[in-house]
Amino acid sequence: MTDAPFEIRAAGEDDRLPLALLFAAVAEERDGIATEPPVDLEECAARWTLEATLVAVADGEIIGLLDVDESRFGFGEIGMLVARDWRGRSVGGALLAAAIEWARDRGLHKLSLGVFAHNAAAIGLYRKFGFVEEGLRVKHYRRANGELWDRVEMGLLL
Repeated sequence: MTDAPFEIRAAGEDDRLPLALLFAAVAEERDGIATEPPVDLEECAARWTLEATLVAVADGEIIGLLDVDESRFGFGEIGMLVARDWRGRSVGGALLAAAIEWARDRGLHKLSLGVFAHNAAAIGLYRKFGFVEEGLRVKHYRRANGELWDRVEMGLLL
């Protein structure tokens, strides 16, 4: 399959609802992010920190996002998600590359993240960009169905 073109850009005010819709769609999958449905779209859209969010856009539609929660201690905690149909098509890598550049431009010394231990594809992508495993939070997330999932902590020194 030929990858369709997409661009990476900073999120803007008009992206609030599309960001919330993508977030809710990925939450519906119940396996890649901590949030599970239902997602209050209005609340999600309203609370989004746009100045620290990068989006991947194809044909005017947001197909991926990465946000950075910048700490006062010089590191940023990232969260990323990509629409199901766009996974494995370089969107995550493009978002990560843009986030690393963004973080360096802001003078951050490190990016950190947490990922479910079963998410081998994401862990592989993070490793490809130089992130290393720094720890494991055992049975850290209680899911709606009662399961307890591990979280791998990863970091990248910039």
